[in-house]
Amino acid sequence: MKKTRTKDSRDDEPLPEGEEWVEWCGVRLWVAGWTSGGAPYGLTVDEWRSAMRESEHPAGWARAWWVLETLFTLRCGTEVAVEVGRVSRLGRGMSRDAFVAWVSLEPDPEALSGQYVALLPRPESEPDHDTFVRRELLILEVLGQQVLPFRVPLAIGALPLAGKLALVQRAIGGITLDLRAGRQSGVRPWEVVGQIAAALHTLELPVLRQLRVPGAATRRDHALEALAVFNELDAPEAVDAQAWALEHLPPPEPARLTHGDLLGQNILIEPNEPPAVIDWTCASFGDPAWDLAVVTRGVRRPFQTERGLAHLLDAYRAAGGVGLQAEHVRLYELAMAATWYRESLAPNRNGGESPAAALARIERILTLATR
Repeated sequence: MKKTRTKDSRDDEPLPEGEEWVEWCGVRLWVAGWTSGGAPYGLTVDEWRSAMRESEHPAGWARAWWVLETLFTLRCGTEVAVEVGRVSRLGRGMSRDAFVAWVSLEPDPEALSGQYVALLPRPESEPDHDTFVRRELLILEVLGQQVLPFRVPLAIGALPLAGKLALVQRAIGGITLDLRAGRQSGVRPWEVVGQIAAALHTLELPVLRQLRVPGAATRRDHALEALAVFNELDAPEAVDAQAWALEHLPPPEPARLTHGDLLGQNILIEPNEPPAVIDWTCASFGDPAWDLAVVTRGVRRPFQTERGLAHLLDAYRAAGGVGLQAEHVRLYELAMAATWYRESLAPNRNGGESPAAALARIERILTLATR
C-alpha cells in the first residue's frame, strides 16, 4: 500500500484522494488492481482508513484516533457504535499535541456526538504530567456544575498512552484572544481577562479543597513561597526587589482558585458567546494577583497600551473581583523576573536572556512599582 507520509508524522490524517482512487457503482475505492472484465478491486474508504491507522500507528493523528475511539467505547459501552471522523492536528502546546475530530455515537442518549480534542502528551512532558491531567479533569468536572460567565470544555476522560495520560475534551468554539490592544475589533483584552479572573476568583468551591487540589492556604503564603526564589540571589537589584516585596505582602486572606495561565492562547472569544477558558493544567489555589501578573509580566505597557495594569485592575474590580492592589501584582512580576534571572545564571543554559538583561528587568519592574 502506498504511503503518503513518514511513520513519525504528526500532521493530519491522510485524505482518500489521488490517482489510485476511483468511484465505482457508488463506492469510492483505493484501487489495488483491475479484473479481466475491467472492474476495479481494492479498499473502501473505511478499509483504507483502517489500514492507514495500522501502518502509521506511531503518527500523532493515528494515536489520537485510538484514544478517541477507545475512551468513548469505555465510557459508553460496547453496545454504542463509535465512529471517529478524520483527525486533524489542532496545535502544539508546551507539553502536549492537540488533535481534533468529529465523534459520532449511535445511540446517543446523552447527546455526546460532536467535535472533540485529544491532547496527547509528548515524550519530553514533565514527569508529573499525569498529576496535572488528573487535576485538570477534576477542576473541569467541578466547574462544569457551576453557573459561570465564561465557558469551559466538557472533559470526557483520560487514557494512558505510552506511559502518560492523554486527555479528551469537547472542542469549544472561538478564536484566541489577542492581548494587544486594537488588534480585534470591539475587544478590550484587559476587560476580557479582568472579567474572567474576577468571576473565577470569587467562586466558592470548598469541594476542590476537600478533593485536595493543591496550592497555598492563604494569599500571603503564596506570596512568601513565590518570593523564596530571591533567597538564592545576591545581586543588589535582587536584594532591593526582595526587600520591597516583603514590605508589600498581600493580606493573609484565604487563597482562591487561580487558572495560572490566563494568556491569550487559553482564552477563546466568539461573537454572541461568553469567552471560553481552556488549559487548566496550571490551576491551583493561590493569590488572585498571580493570575494578573502572569498576563502583565512586568512589561512597561501591558496590552501594548499606556496604564495597561491599571486598566486590568479597573476591569477586575468593576467585575467584582477580590481586593487586589497594584503592588500585589508587582510582587509576582518581580518573583517571575527573579526566576528568569536565576535561569540566566545556569552554566548550561542554551541562549536566552543574559544575566545583565534579566537584572535590568528586575530593576525596571521595581521602578514601576515604586513610582
